[in-house]
Amino acid sequence: MKKNKICLSIALCSSLIYADDASYDLGIINVVTIATSKDTLKIVTDPRNPIQPIPASDGADYLKNIPGFSVKRKGGTDGDPVLRGMSGSKVGILVDGQEIYGGCGGRMDPPTSYIFPEAYDQVIVTKGPQTVLNGSGFSAGTVEFTKKPKYYPQADYDLYSSFKQGSFGRSDQFLDISGGASQGYGQIIITRSHSDDYKDGNGDTVRSEYTRSNASMALGYTPNEDTVIELSASTGKGEAKYADRTMDASKLDRENVGLKFTQYDVSSNIDKLEIQAYHNYVDHIMDNYTFRTTASYSAMNPDRTTDGGKIKISTTIPNTKITNISGIDYKTDKHTNRNAMGKASAALVESTLFSTTRSADFDFKQIGFFDETTFNLTEQDKIIAGIRVDKHEVLDKREKLGILIFNNPNYNKKDTATLTSGFVRYENSLPSSGFKYYIGLGHSERFADYWERTKYNLETITALNKTNPNAISYQAIPKPEKTNQLDIGANWNNKKFAISVSSFYSKINDYIQNRWLKEDGTAYSVPYNYGMFASTTSYTQVSNIDATVYGGEMDLSYKLTQTYKIVSALSYTHGQNDTEDKPLAQQPPLELKLSVMYDDNKYSAGLLGRFVAKQDRYDIGNGSIVMNGVDKGETPGFSIFSVNGGYKYNKYTSFSAGVDNIFNKTYAEHLSNADVSSASTFLTQDRIYEPGRNLWVELKIKL
Repeated sequence: MKKNKICLSIALCSSLIYADDASYDLGIINVVTIATSKDTLKIVTDPRNPIQPIPASDGADYLKNIPGFSVKRKGGTDGDPVLRGMSGSKVGILVDGQEIYGGCGGRMDPPTSYIFPEAYDQVIVTKGPQTVLNGSGFSAGTVEFTKKPKYYPQADYDLYSSFKQGSFGRSDQFLDISGGASQGYGQIIITRSHSDDYKDGNGDTVRSEYTRSNASMALGYTPNEDTVIELSASTGKGEAKYADRTMDASKLDRENVGLKFTQYDVSSNIDKLEIQAYHNYVDHIMDNYTFRTTASYSAMNPDRTTDGGKIKISTTIPNTKITNISGIDYKTDKHTNRNAMGKASAALVESTLFSTTRSADFDFKQIGFFDETTFNLTEQDKIIAGIRVDKHEVLDKREKLGILIFNNPNYNKKDTATLTSGFVRYENSLPSSGFKYYIGLGHSERFADYWERTKYNLETITALNKTNPNAISYQAIPKPEKTNQLDIGANWNNKKFAISVSSFYSKINDYIQNRWLKEDGTAYSVPYNYGMFASTTSYTQVSNIDATVYGGEMDLSYKLTQTYKIVSALSYTHGQNDTEDKPLAQQPPLELKLSVMYDDNKYSAGLLGRFVAKQDRYDIGNGSIVMNGVDKGETPGFSIFSVNGGYKYNKYTSFSAGVDNIFNKTYAEHLSNADVSSASTFLTQDRIYEPGRNLWVELKIKL
């Protein structure tokens, strides 16, 4: 196991290309505008390098710079990542091998909102259902924010720090200190990120202010270079304003404790043994008074506890070219909530909220068995195949539905399912020509998640329309989602030219679809008569449909001279609702990125153009699990241009600077919610506009 030397750097922006950290020479690293792929199905990036446009402090806005990813935008931070038009639990988000979830029923805090990318050594994206190692049901793909194991053969230390400064009050600070000797190591990471409300190209202020901070610690015992036992802990705090809803996050707290054991070269045929256990706790408060004025004060306080673990064994079958990874993973996931609504003051809300006992709504359990085998047929070609079986169970602990109005017919009932996923893939490489390609078939089955289970099924609505709440005899539950996907791709690299193409074709049975609003932008509602009171309550529908989704990504780079290079990336996704014969909602439009870069090892410069086509395929009122994340109609295309430059002072120090959206363009993403400050309905075309001209500066120092 090699020791990974980390530099000291002071940075005002972060980056995507994975740098060789074996050298002490800081070098000049171009500001990365496009993440390119050197593997067939995976993209591996380094979140500590500079990137343009300057990202927000969370994981989603980091991922949006990788071809194939989009973000469901709701302001300056906490967007929801979308991979090839799929979001929510279709995309697996793992933090150092752990699954984490948000607490808000409207996805105010998706998992990536608790991730500060720069705190990790690598981000690994695996496209499609082409691995079974990372968890259950991730049909779109998985994202791993990972840390490399450390080993110090002799007493030593590493120090890395960074600072970001930019327009709209952007200010980030980061510190990573680690050190140790042959018997062990310690590491402390401290992060903070802040931004004020930004202004769009028209000069209008968008509610987007946020402040996030995190502190983590790791202690490792390394009795030899092949053994690592690591205990880690972290705590994070945050708050954020949002433009797309009538509440903000006054509390975004996360606590984590983890234990990992890794043993290399266990025996002649056992290459690696990994054992991991973790505990994650998310505590979230949303209210309508901390960051805005109101006449009626309300707050909600969901929390979520996820405990899990994994055992994984990597083996080589003797006298063969067959390698195998097998294991078991397990997790429990408990969600509770409490609220205080419609009070006369903030003080009354808080006294009521914190004296109220939390009410559990769902308890999830999952245990999975997996096996992934690689058959090395020759030095050039191989077959990789995997299978996993997961047993899922969820206990519905809600006594009431709606605003505590309707009795829940599934109260204290369990929904269980045993689901199977797997894939087989052929890969071939021709080292002499720099060409390799793959073709894979994958199958994934996904259990309905927390957010999908909180929505009403159409059969339930029929029952709710009866004025007696006790007349509800059942609440139908979404069926597990089943995806069958073909993945085909190729890479070709030579000294000057590199191209990577990945394409997919997917048939999804029982795709779980959410309908938030009617086509006129109004909510669905049902009348009820409870005692003396007659009123209505709103709801969101959930249903199973069949769908077809296809598309892909292509990135290309060409080295014009020793100092000039062109890089481009193209992404496209096409989704069709086969059941209702119309477009599948919430699909990103065609997007092209084109960058020209200069680097002579002392000076660097780059120009980035982002070209997004109009999206005229939509399904008004339908959307994803993100609150009010619905199609509103056609979105016009746009073009955005940005520039950056860098200077290497010496091998320890380098500078970078940039301007995003040079021409101060006013534009909004297709996957953007309505701006409630100006919207009469959530289907208005007054979407959340993106930041206008944004200046940033970067300084890196390594000692």
